[in-house]
Amino acid sequence: MKVRFWGTRGSIPTPGQRTVRYGGNTACVEVRDASGALLVLDAGTGLRELGIDLIQRNGGLALSFDLFLSHLHWDHIQGIPFFRPAYDKRTAMRIHAPQHPKPLKELLGLGMDDPFFPVDLDAVPAQIQMEEFASGSERTVGPFRVRGTRVYHPAPALAYRVEADGRSLVYATDTEDPFSGIENPVVPLAKDADCLVHDAQYQDDDYKKGWGHSTIATAVDVAVKANAKRLILYHHDPDRSDDALDKVGADAQRLARERGSTAEVLVAYEGMELSL
Repeated sequence: MKVRFWGTRGSIPTPGQRTVRYGGNTACVEVRDASGALLVLDAGTGLRELGIDLIQRNGGLALSFDLFLSHLHWDHIQGIPFFRPAYDKRTAMRIHAPQHPKPLKELLGLGMDDPFFPVDLDAVPAQIQMEEFASGSERTVGPFRVRGTRVYHPAPALAYRVEADGRSLVYATDTEDPFSGIENPVVPLAKDADCLVHDAQYQDDDYKKGWGHSTIATAVDVAVKANAKRLILYHHDPDRSDDALDKVGADAQRLARERGSTAEVLVAYEGMELSL
């Protein structure tokens, strides 16, 4: 599999001089298998950049792909109204998201209803299918096998394990250690994963318990317990500058080594590409 990061920031977009190197767009990750089939994880503002790239790379051909949303907080869906391929009637989008009491289409459409946006979701030309994803379930989409697990966050939220080409990627953003004596659900999901993309919004000294995000030390701990081969720190705090993230990466790699892990630890940045 090949993985590319289009948005790595959490909570709110943060353009500006302090975030040039790691990027200011919110959550969006592109995943490809060896055949080039496309799967997208989350639809933050990075989805807009991905859409522009897809139009340029696709050479005018019809686009078909699956989009898995970790949850429906604004920083994970705000790219949808600005995703250019959605305005092409040949585009086929299959959106998967956690179960909610209200229909998924109704919830995603709220932000595009008048007076919040000029184009209603029902007026978008693309062929859009929406499917809820139950925690603990598994489904096959094209060459990808995807399993979802409910994580600790102040909204229905899922972490996903994506498998293809004999490789595994775990995407666990917006998750917090339960601190209740029960096992963190991300640990078994990420068992022996080739790559774990994990929420790392907080340092120990700015951690906000109950807000649904992890410290950098917790992300390392999960990777060590799961025996993940590579850890990608993700969903950066909007106040975390490029220079601060440089230090985060060095400190996290050192902590992993101190805990006996050989995992490579990287800090996600816009444009980062990985081959698994």
